[in-house]
Amino acid sequence: MDNLNLDETIALLQELIRNKCVNPPGNEMVNIKSIEEFLNKKGISCKVFQSAKNRGNLIARIKGSENSPSMMFGPSHVDVVPIEKPNEWHVPPFSGEIKDGKVWGRGAFDMLFLVAAQCQAFAMLHSEKFKPKGDLILAIVADEEAGGTFGCKWMIDNHPAEMKVSYAVSEFGGFEISKNKLIIPYGEKGGIGLRLTFRGESGHASIPFGKDNPIEKVSEAVIRINKYKMPYTTKYIKPLVENSGANFIQRTLITSKLFLSLILKILCKNSKTEAALLHSLSRTTFATTIIRGGQKINVLPGTSSIDIDCRLLPEQDYNYAIKHIKKALGKKLAEEVEITIIEDSLENRGSESPLDNDFVEAMKHTFHKLVPNSTIVPLIAFGATDLRFIRRNGGNGYGFSLIDPKTPNSEITEMIHNKNERVSIKTIELTTRAMYELAKEFLG
Repeated sequence: MDNLNLDETIALLQELIRNKCVNPPGNEMVNIKSIEEFLNKKGISCKVFQSAKNRGNLIARIKGSENSPSMMFGPSHVDVVPIEKPNEWHVPPFSGEIKDGKVWGRGAFDMLFLVAAQCQAFAMLHSEKFKPKGDLILAIVADEEAGGTFGCKWMIDNHPAEMKVSYAVSEFGGFEISKNKLIIPYGEKGGIGLRLTFRGESGHASIPFGKDNPIEKVSEAVIRINKYKMPYTTKYIKPLVENSGANFIQRTLITSKLFLSLILKILCKNSKTEAALLHSLSRTTFATTIIRGGQKINVLPGTSSIDIDCRLLPEQDYNYAIKHIKKALGKKLAEEVEITIIEDSLENRGSESPLDNDFVEAMKHTFHKLVPNSTIVPLIAFGATDLRFIRRNGGNGYGFSLIDPKTPNSEITEMIHNKNERVSIKTIELTTRAMYELAKEFLG
């Protein structure tokens, strides 16, 4: 694989950034057409599916020679989130400028670099007349940043055969948690947005005595929910810790339910990031993000509400979240509260894929080839990706890329959906190589 066409991949990434497919409204068809043109110039035919005005998805395929498991590059999304304060960026956010060995711009890391790398790896395999055992599919989709309604979900609902796959690789993996220890997300937590509304007695604020003020109920609810001790498990901590290079004593302590609470208290003093990671991996979390109540300073409101971001482990569901919300509130508040869903919870259930199969072994071999002495560290991701739809459609999905080890993990987490988003050229090169090698390893 000498001819990586890195300049070409960078140029495609820059074009995708400059197309400015901000969601909402999306307008992803601009990027879909750029990719279609890129592939057509390589002699690759593809199918474009319009899901709404100016929105669409793309599928390209190299047919397998046998009835063997298939593999998908994707589903990878071409929509990006809005810019809040463009004046705080070091470069114009939709310039695609190259600076300090990196490509800058909204979506550069999340996840247009991976789209460009997958397109290039697919094109390289096609040019070599690669004959895979099972189908190799390239799936580029819209609308991931707003739930996938016009993207991956739409494709599965309307063209399920096009999206049927054994194994899929999408965002993100291949970053170091420690030397040569590469994270591979094999599942993700689910998410539900809940609104808790409390009602009271409105009136003039100059005579508050004896009034049933819903803001007081909301205040108590926030305190109770924040202090509530959720049940926890070490099931999803164990794969992370056992492969991360921790010594025997550390592994024993961190993976024991008996000691986990103590470990979190100790870690919180020295490493809040690690403590937050282990905490989130061990339980459903409730975060109060929005409080509403009142419109005028001299009027007691009739209603007040709080919005809660709930993140559930894969085996947990809506009913589990509601049960514990009500337990946290206590009998009196639980009887008064009205709970409504403000996000599409059914499409955001937690999910996971197995770690003991030939595809995971192929990922291990690919990493080992590009990063000698490397091992993978499995992780449940905290945010939702389109891979949840693939799992629901009967396939397995994993986060897979190869991040430049010189990129600090703190930089990765700070950039996503934030200002000064960028990706190193080395990461683009490594990820393109990794995609190419994985396809050869698993399908060759």
